[in-house]
Amino acid sequence: MDIDDALVYLSKINKSNIHKTEHFNLRVQHRKKHIPHDTNELYSIILNEKPVSISKQDDSKFKLGYELNEDYDLTIIVSIKTQKSLTINLVTCYIEQAKKRMRKDG
Repeated sequence: MDIDDALVYLSKINKSNIHKTEHFNLRVQHRKKHIPHDTNELYSIILNEKPVSISKQDDSKFKLGYELNEDYDLTIIVSIKTQKSLTINLVTCYIEQAKKRMRKDG
């Protein structure tokens, strides 16, 4: 699967397609002070916002970046499965400085 496919799949999902993995639940518990507390808020971001960055981690895993504010992005790692039905597994999420994705000109 390539990035174009991933973006198409992400545009077609609804809340029932998104699932949390054990690893995701564990990571969220460790990072709960630094990420949105409400899983519904994460779902809303994935469903309603366009990523400002995306990179392929492996054949079905993608790193999505969503702008939180001028200084920080919310990074969500997802695994996209399409065998039986479209499933987006949340692998982990964390806050990252926005400057990591921005190009330095000059």
